[in-house]
Amino acid sequence: MSQQRTTQIAAFLMLAVMCSGCSMRQQSSDPSARDFISGEDLRRGNNGNVYEALERLRPEWLRSRGPTSVTDPTPTRANVYMNGSQVGNLEYLRQVSVVDVGEIRYYAPGEAGVRFGMGNPMGVIDITPR
Repeated sequence: MSQQRTTQIAAFLMLAVMCSGCSMRQQSSDPSARDFISGEDLRRGNNGNVYEALERLRPEWLRSRGPTSVTDPTPTRANVYMNGSQVGNLEYLRQVSVVDVGEIRYYAPGEAGVRFGMGNPMGVIDITPR
């Protein structure tokens, strides 16, 4: 392969990576994105608690993404935070009434690690109370 062709491919790949990163950042700051649910949206359904609402609105947030290591085959799921402090696992969501929630955001593993620190390999569901 010629030097010019290799340079063209490298430039194309860099551009593709840069563009995909831009769209990801833009999507995560958009309140209508798949990583955000307003309190109003939670209360629209006939759901008593946040877990039930997420089952209907964002079931992918509740799914296990498999084990986090070869030595520990236990499937892990997202951790739950409230106002930036860890409060438990997904079962905690069954204790939170939808009427008490202002908004909920899901942070993917990379974002969760940066924002909340290590120990969130499957992401974070962060609840902001009403």
